[in-house]
Parts: sequence; structure tokens; C-alpha cells
Amino acid sequence: MPVEDQIMLTLMRLRMGSLLADLAFRFHVSTSVVSRVFSFWIPHLAQLSRKYLMFWLPTDTIRLSLPDVFEDMPRTTCIIDCFEIFCDRPRNLLRRGKMFSFYKSHNTVKVLHAVAPNGFIMFVSKAYGGRASDRYMTANSGLLDHLDYGDEVLADRGFTIADILPIGVELALPSFTKGKQLAARDVVVSRRLAKLRIHVERSIRRMKCFRILKYVPSSYLAKNNNLDHIVAAVAGLCNLQPALIKGPQLKET
Repeated sequence: MPVEDQIMLTLMRLRMGSLLADLAFRFHVSTSVVSRVFSFWIPHLAQLSRKYLMFWLPTDTIRLSLPDVFEDMPRTTCIIDCFEIFCDRPRNLLRRGKMFSFYKSHNTVKVLHAVAPNGFIMFVSKAYGGRASDRYMTANSGLLDHLDYGDEVLADRGFTIADILPIGVELALPSFTKGKQLAARDVVVSRRLAKLRIHVERSIRRMKCFRILKYVPSSYLAKNNNLDHIVAAVAGLCNLQPALIKGPQLKET
């Protein structure tokens, strides 16, 4: 196959989630050729993505590109959240237990995802079993290595990670009710944080428009980190799309 066709085939499988048989018919090759082509190009796309398309922005760049909606939280460095991808049930009972998500009531893999305030995807973790907690993933994914003194991280209530953040890094979470009515100020702050966190959810929805992330076959879970490469490639391709937050990104200094 010409290189152009191989790349097109790979992108079609990522974006459309096309079956091997469908791609084999479209490109007039066998399903085994389709599988080999996809497995060959995915690591290369992931490598290019991590090097040129998805990376941790310098603090100065984050501050200069801070959208107006973050005016009240100027130290915000990133917004984090996890998303889950349905997958086949593993035959191994131990792996099955690690991958069962009580939240989804299904076998899933889970990925930690961090975006800059302007919606740029800066970090995606490797895939963990659906049973992994947000705290465990944050501590072991390498995300903390990117945070510096003075940074502020926005997250959901499930991220009980304040004690594992580097010194000088603050965590902004919506307030817990703890069975009591929130004070008026806490309600206002929680609503403000919820509005800002929408941007990471929009970023996740954009990634899941790549239909290959709708459902992961078991073969991708054990084959040369294929799933991790797929997620990284998709994140990089998402960063090529128009900014999530409209309006001027750079402020005059």
C-alpha cells in the first residue's frame, strides 16, 4: 500500500472506528494487512503527538492565553478529570476485577486527562483499569511532575489529592455539603468552579468523537501498549482542531 493510503486508513480507523473488514474492502486489502498497517502507524502517530501536538505548556504561555472566564482564578494551570472507555471483559479473573468499574457497572479502562484553561490538552495518562481511583492515577501517572510552586489545579470532588500535590500547588474543588447547607459564598464559588470545569468535559467529549474510543477490544489491551498510543494520538489530533474557548486567546502585556 502507498504510504498515503496507510496513513488515511489509520486516521479512518481512529476517527470513524471502522471495522477491519470495512477498511479491507475500501482499500482492497486483507484484514490482516489492515491490522498490521494500523499497529505499525499508531506508535508513530503517538510519538509525533507527544512531541509536537500534546505537551505541557510553559507557565508564562498559560498565563498569557488565560481566557477571560478565568479572570477570578488567574493562577489556574490545568483542569483535570478522568474518563472511561468500555472494553471487553478479560478472561483472567484478576484483571477482570481490576477493570470492573462500579461507576459504569461495566469493564472499562480509565484515563487521566489534563487541559490548560484555554482547552489545550497537555497530558493524558496511560490507561488504568476501571477500578483505579482518581487519587491513585494522579499519584502514579506522572502528572505531578509537571506542577510547580504557585500552580493551581481545578478538579472534581472525587480528587482527594491535596496532600499529595507538590509544595505550593493548590487544589480548587467544589465545596462538600457534608450533610449541611452550604454558606452563600461557598455556593457561589462551587458554581463558578463547575462552570470552569465544563471545559475539561468538553475536551473529553471531543476526544470521544473519535469512535475508536467508544469500545476497546481486548486485543488492544495487551498488545504493545496500543491503547496508550491510540489515546495519545487522538489527543494530539484534537489539539489541531479550533480552540474550545472562543475569543481572543492572547492578552496584551
